[in-house]
Amino acid sequence: MSFSHVEDVMAITSMTGTERKPDRLEAFSDAVLAIAITLPVAELHAPQPEDGRLAAGYLDLAPEYAAYVLSVVLIGLYWAHSHFSGKLLQKTDHGYNLLSIGFLAAVSITPFPARPLFEHLSGDADSQTAALVYLGVAAAPASWWFVRWQYAMIKCLPDPRLTDAYLRRLTTKYGITALLYWIAFVIAFWSWRSGLLAAALITLSYLVPAARPEYKPGHEPVNDLDEADDEQS
Repeated sequence: MSFSHVEDVMAITSMTGTERKPDRLEAFSDAVLAIAITLPVAELHAPQPEDGRLAAGYLDLAPEYAAYVLSVVLIGLYWAHSHFSGKLLQKTDHGYNLLSIGFLAAVSITPFPARPLFEHLSGDADSQTAALVYLGVAAAPASWWFVRWQYAMIKCLPDPRLTDAYLRRLTTKYGITALLYWIAFVIAFWSWRSGLLAAALITLSYLVPAARPEYKPGHEPVNDLDEADDEQS
C-alpha cells in the first residue's frame, strides 16, 4: 500500500467528517439516563406482611428503598451536570460519541450493586465486599467522564469563546473527582465505612451548582441561555 493511499484512507476516516452539533448526543444521553433512573423502580416491592406488621414489612424492605434513593441521587447528579456541560460544547465527533457510550454504560449499571451494599451495612462478613464492589462501580463513570472531557479538550470540541483558565479548572475538577473516587475504593480495603463516607462526600459535592462559564472578552453570549452554536452561526 502506497503512502498516498494511506493518506487517502486517513482522509476518508477523519474524525472531522463526523463532527456535528451536540444536540443529538444530548437527546440520546437524556434518554439513556432517564431509563437508567427508572429501571430501579422495577425492583421495588410493596410489603405484604401479616396483619399488624405493616411497619415491620416496610422495615424489611428498607434496603430496596435506600438503594433506589442512592441510585436516583447518583444518576440524577450525572444528568444535571451533563445538562450543564452540553452548553460548553460547540460540537462532538465519532470519538467523543463512543466515549459517551462508555460513560452512559458505566452510569447505567450503578444501581445494581446498591442493594447488596445496603443489605450488608450492618457489618457482617460481606460488608467489605459489598462496599468495594459498589465503590469500584461508582468510580467508573467518573473516570469515563474525565477521559471523555480530556478527549474533548484535545480535539477542541468545547466552545472556543470559553477562557482557557475556565476549561483548565474544569479539567482539574473532573480529574480530581475521578482520582478521589478511586482513593475511596482503596481506603475501603482498610476501612469500608471510611471509603463509603469519602465517596458520599465526593458525590454530594456535586449538589453545588457548577461555576458559571467564563468567556473571552468581547465574546460573551447575550444571555446564559445561548448555546455555543448560536454565536458561531
